[in-house]
Amino acid sequence: MAETEFSTKSLQLAIFLHASESLPYLRTEPDGGASGKVNFIFRDDGGRGSQLQLEYNRGAAVAARNLFASQTFLRQQMSGITENLKNGDSRYEHHAHRR
Repeated sequence: MAETEFSTKSLQLAIFLHASESLPYLRTEPDGGASGKVNFIFRDDGGRGSQLQLEYNRGAAVAARNLFASQTFLRQQMSGITENLKNGDSRYEHHAHRR
């Protein structure tokens, strides 16, 4: 069965999904546009991403410790991609960043 993915450009939503362990984190990859933004990609075999986004928008709670740990982790993922793009590393222009 093919793996379904949920992606978001919202760092805050990505932090919530990661911190709540609602969806398994897969990777962070460049948006592809000139904006320098990234997409956070999660595995979503059950198609729950939209429902989880709604729960987040309604104020779903996550433990602060988890929130801060996830924020640090995802910011590191973003930094790695943007630094490599700035340095002209072409691997990040067309291929997903994997850890």
